[in-house]
Amino acid sequence: MQSTGKPLFSYSAFESFFRGKRIEIKDRFSAYLPIVDSLLLNNLGSVLDIGCGRGEWLELLAERGIKAKGIDCNHEFVDECHKLGLNSKEIDLFDFLPTLKDEQYNLITGFHLIEHIAPEKHSWFLETVFHLLAPGGVLILETPNPENVTVGSCNFYIDPTHRRPLPSQLLHFLALQAGFASPLIARLNRHTVGEPLRTMSGSEPGAAHYNQLAEIIASRLLQAPDYALIAFKPPSPAQAMLEAVEAINRINDSWLLPPVTTEENEDIPLLRKRCAKLEQELKQIRKLLALREGKQDKIESTAKRTTATAAKANPADAKKHR
Repeated sequence: MQSTGKPLFSYSAFESFFRGKRIEIKDRFSAYLPIVDSLLLNNLGSVLDIGCGRGEWLELLAERGIKAKGIDCNHEFVDECHKLGLNSKEIDLFDFLPTLKDEQYNLITGFHLIEHIAPEKHSWFLETVFHLLAPGGVLILETPNPENVTVGSCNFYIDPTHRRPLPSQLLHFLALQAGFASPLIARLNRHTVGEPLRTMSGSEPGAAHYNQLAEIIASRLLQAPDYALIAFKPPSPAQAMLEAVEAINRINDSWLLPPVTTEENEDIPLLRKRCAKLEQELKQIRKLLALREGKQDKIESTAKRTTATAAKANPADAKKHR
């Protein structure tokens, strides 16, 4: 077989097929905007997005008047960024990061990046990023969440360039080792896995077993498919920053709903009676409309017959009105 000279695997085509539409990715990234807003309170400076891809995050920041620089080793992604007027450079992170001076960025991000880096280089990467951040700077790393059984056992491996899943506990530990203060874990995009499960009241038969099963399903099968490490270079983060991260976690927290209360159960028969009454009233309205339409048809028919009779009785007058 002769080679065509073209790569057999196009990562940009892979991203377009699996990752989702641009507007969908920007909507997901918008969860981080409160963190950016809290940084703006402290005069946000330089922003670096490592592995910027198609530039959705860069574009979202630009829409808020924030200038950021992105790097990516894929020339197709960088070309797409340039077409959108975004500041991006085609270069490998291992060639780019060592050339930078310390403490020049206030925010460094990497979305679905670290799972592409060899595990033996994770510590070097985090330590290097730590030194590039200014005091009080923030690192955001989003990655697939292996706590979600479907992600950890299947979906993670759809991407042939992924190395290995990173449990959040491991990434948290590595961040501490690199010198970050108060690294936080935020689970994300849980709304994409399905609706929350409703638990049963403890007084119902089989409730204990059902609720235990619901807890297992919610925490594993319906767990958030992604999580983010949000780590801070000392000093410790401001309260506004902590509240922004907490807001993300509240949205993606427990995926279990409480049982329907007694009061809610008592309301159901009343609602059914109201619905039945409304249905009866609707039937009456339909009958009245039908009668009205019938009377209207009868009036029109009578008018036509009267006109025809008059025409026969006075043919001369009928000609005049023609």
